[in-house]
Order: sequence, then structure tokens, then C-alpha cells
Amino acid sequence: MVRIEIDPGAGFCFGVEKVIGKAESMLKEGEKVYTLGEMIHNTAEMNRLHSLGMQTLDHGDLSSLKPEAILIRAHGEPPSTYKLAEKLHIRVIDGTCPIVIRLQKKIRQAYEGMDRDREQLVIFGKEDHPETVGHLGQVSGDAVVIGSPEEIAKVDPGKRVLLFSQTTMDPDLFREVEERLGAYLKKHREAFPEKSPDASPGNDPEPLLRSSCTICGQMKKRKPGLAAFARKHDLMLFVSGRHSSNGKMLYQFCRSVNPNTYWISGAGEIDPAWLDGVTSIGVSGATSTSIDQLESVAGQLRKIAP
Repeated sequence: MVRIEIDPGAGFCFGVEKVIGKAESMLKEGEKVYTLGEMIHNTAEMNRLHSLGMQTLDHGDLSSLKPEAILIRAHGEPPSTYKLAEKLHIRVIDGTCPIVIRLQKKIRQAYEGMDRDREQLVIFGKEDHPETVGHLGQVSGDAVVIGSPEEIAKVDPGKRVLLFSQTTMDPDLFREVEERLGAYLKKHREAFPEKSPDASPGNDPEPLLRSSCTICGQMKKRKPGLAAFARKHDLMLFVSGRHSSNGKMLYQFCRSVNPNTYWISGAGEIDPAWLDGVTSIGVSGATSTSIDQLESVAGQLRKIAP
């Protein structure tokens, strides 16, 4: 008999669960729910919420449609969105993840307190990701965004760096960025000591890199937990939306641990041939994949398992 197990560490992250719960309770009470942009990068879940009556708007729709209220997704929004809503007399229901709110505040305070002639703010994240867009809005766009260790050349080596991270990035990649960025700044200081940010007479040398790993705690635990789970099974099915950067990263990691891993978006994509000769199957997913979706996949596996 084939053993089928759902990853106990999988399912919605806290922020996503909180805002989806808010949307569902509003819809059940008969309220109109409008969100800005995709609430999560999960087509199946978005379709489910739309079937309940939720409507997704683009930012450009606000001025023409003027909904009574908008629900801000867990990723957060830049200050300009709140100002526009206030101008248009649109009520804001803030579903921003509390961890993202704290990071927005941290970035804003760091920027306000830094010497901009000698320091620069760097965010490790995806430039077009809504969370990073929200962080950039805290500093009027005055920050460098790098999405991988290969992009550190975008940073001015003649200035000290205050480094933060989008909350959903890969912790291992963050450590690599931190390491390579530190070496990059040190190499420049050694080659051009007169251009060092602390070269002025009387200045005590300060760290070239001040780093704050602002990746969510759930994300930090996710890879070790997924690795242990993937090693237990002959076959792994990883469930997530195709546009989820978190899903893509975790799928690739899962496959590196267990090469017999397949990436699917739902139960309908299971190929029965994958089950030939296996005695145990693990089902896992991204932080934007619901437990219901994972159970649906596990249920289908039970139907077709030999």
C-alpha cells in the first residue's frame, strides 16, 4: 500500500491566512470586497475567492470605479496608495502582514537616520514584487534593489550599505548576497582608500555593511523542514501557482533534495505514471498554497494509487 503524507510545515503563511480569512468573513456577511492586484500568486485560490464574490482591481481602476472600500493584500502597499484612497474617499481595510508593516517602518526609520552622502539603502528582493514596491515607497524610491548575488554591481561601492530583505526571499541567497556585498565593498576600500566613505580626517572607520536579515521566520524554517520531509518519500509532489516566486524557489530546492519531485498547480495535473514503483508520496507546497489544495492532491492520489 502506498503511504501518502502532507507536509506538516506547508500551507498558508500567517500573513496570507489572516488576509484571506478577513476577505472570506466580509464576503459571508454580504459585503463587497475589492482588492488591489492579486491577493496571492495562486490562480486556483484566486478563482475560489472570485467565485465567492471578491473582485480584483488594478491601481488604475481606483479613480474611475471609486469603490466604497479596498482590502490591502498581505504584501502591503506604498504610502501613495493610501494617499490616493484618502483623496478619493475610499475606505482602506489594511490586510498587510504585520511582519511586512514592521519592515516598512524599519526601512523608513533607517533611511531618515542615515547620511545619504555616505550611505545607501539596499533591498534584497524582486524589483516588481508588490512587497518590494511597498518598501521602495517608504523612501520615495531612493534605494537599490538587487534580486541575486550577481546584481551587487548595482550598488555604489563608494558608500556604506544598509541592507534589508523582502520577507519572502531565500535565506541562503540572502547570506550569499551579504557575503559577496561585504567583499565587494572591502575590495573597493582597499583599492581606493581616499574614496572610502569614512576617509575624512577625524572619522572613525564604520562598518561598510550593516545588514538586517528581515526574512520572515516561517521562510527561514521552511527549507530545513521541507528537506527533512522530502528525504522521507520516494515521490514528492510540490503544489503552487506557476507565478509564485516563493513556489518556484521551494520547488527547485525540493527537487535538489529529492530528484523525483514534480511541480503541479492542482490535482488535475497528476500523472498516474509517476506512481509506478513508489511506496511513499509526500505532498508539499508554497506559502501561498492552502491546506485544502494539498488535501485535494492527496485525495486524488489515494484514488489512483495502486
